[in-house]
Amino acid sequence: MTRAPETAKNAPTPRFSAEERAYLIARFFLLAVLVLLLAVGVLNDQNLFNHQLYIGALSLLIVDSVALVIMLFGPFKIATDRALMLIAIPDLIAFAAMAFLGQPEDTFFTVIVMTPVLYALIVSKREAVWVGFGNAAAYVIGAWFVGPTTLDTWVLFGAKAIAVPLVALTVAIAVEKQRDRESRAGSAAAETEHLNALLRKRIQELQAVSDITEMVHSSLDFDSVGTQVLDIVAKAINVDTCSVFVIDKEHSETLFSASRGTATPISSPEDLQPFGESVESHLTCVPVFDHGQTMVLFCTIAESLEALTDDERSVLGAVASELVVAVENSRLYKLTSKLAITDELTSLANYRHLQQRLDEEIARANRYSKHLSLLMLDADDFKAFNDSEGHVAGDDALAELGEVVRSVVREVDLVARYGGEEFSVVLPETDVAGAFIVAEKIREAVETHRFKNSEGGRNCQLTISAGLATFPTHSKDKDSLLREADDALYHAKNGGKNRVRTPQRGKGVTVLPAAESEATADEWTGA
Repeated sequence: MTRAPETAKNAPTPRFSAEERAYLIARFFLLAVLVLLLAVGVLNDQNLFNHQLYIGALSLLIVDSVALVIMLFGPFKIATDRALMLIAIPDLIAFAAMAFLGQPEDTFFTVIVMTPVLYALIVSKREAVWVGFGNAAAYVIGAWFVGPTTLDTWVLFGAKAIAVPLVALTVAIAVEKQRDRESRAGSAAAETEHLNALLRKRIQELQAVSDITEMVHSSLDFDSVGTQVLDIVAKAINVDTCSVFVIDKEHSETLFSASRGTATPISSPEDLQPFGESVESHLTCVPVFDHGQTMVLFCTIAESLEALTDDERSVLGAVASELVVAVENSRLYKLTSKLAITDELTSLANYRHLQQRLDEEIARANRYSKHLSLLMLDADDFKAFNDSEGHVAGDDALAELGEVVRSVVREVDLVARYGGEEFSVVLPETDVAGAFIVAEKIREAVETHRFKNSEGGRNCQLTISAGLATFPTHSKDKDSLLREADDALYHAKNGGKNRVRTPQRGKGVTVLPAAESEATADEWTGA
């Protein structure tokens, strides 16, 4: 799974937000101005009592200034709102003195009003209102000692005192609403980004399913595109190492397998650990599709498997269902392709495949100057066998005859049913002598084989006649090769059956050097 970059993960958290730092700096300069004003008052006011009040208020504001400097640049980390509430106490005492000293012009009232307003920008509404009431009380106490002499003066002082917390409350409410709007806007933006991310993910997953669907239905040979399908799946669900298996539960057979990110290809679930276990460097499997006799297993490392979301599992299920359809189509295609070139009774190549193979082998023999031999085999007196044992036993005998012939020849040779009880054998890179040896071996194997009778006993004997022709010794193309081999078979049948014949002399037969014929014969006899 993806990991956050180390630089982002270890980035230090700032001590203050931009708003808090701006407020603290503004507050520091405000205190500096007040300190300057009080210092001027200390120098100009000759009244001893006032002089002492100026010094006391100045000292308290200096303490606040030092506290702000420590908050901004000191090693201690403390919440801004908590620090402001701590320095509010010396503020209130200083403001009470300033309210007294500012009469009769009420010089410092603006500071008394603005201070809770500044608090409202940072601290909560309740704390800002408390600071407002504190400033109002400090203002009343300071003004009390001045001793207003008229009712109008008392009303004016009272109105100003009430205005302080009201202004703080108004600003605090406005700030709170602004914060709420910003919070909702931030939440909406985060939700929008989250929905966009989910939408992009869904589009990616749907695109993956669409690509896979198109891919698996574009080729009937699914084995050629299976690995590409797994690559698309791994990218869609963000895993690096995985395998997928399509299993026939009825026959306990793996119909299809593909792996990605493994050291060696995995062809069976038995190569993996049992379900539910979690071992490092092993894969854990879960079924993502299970219907009828078919099941699809998806395997990956346990951590990646646990991290899969429900939507990603749904994608796997959709892909798995497509895999099952594709594998079944591929199986049907292979079966149809095989049936198209296979004789139903003997499971040998049919006449159509024989013709195709002869075209290919003659072209190859002609290109590389090689020999190609063709054997035509026919069961002797097979009608009599059918009449005595029945057609069912005759069909079984033909199937067995094909197996006997196939057991004698090489894997590269092609054994085909030409029609009826007649068979053909294509022998690539085999000259006349070599083909004669093969034909004799086939004839002897059939003669010594015992076939089943109608009751299942093995006491029936069959023989074959064989004719052979070789390209380019006896022919120059496919048609003449078939014709010469058939002519040789005709002479074998007329010559007494149970024998092998080559084309008759006098028909343009080319006699090869003895050394070449002997070398080919040695190949077949193993000398």
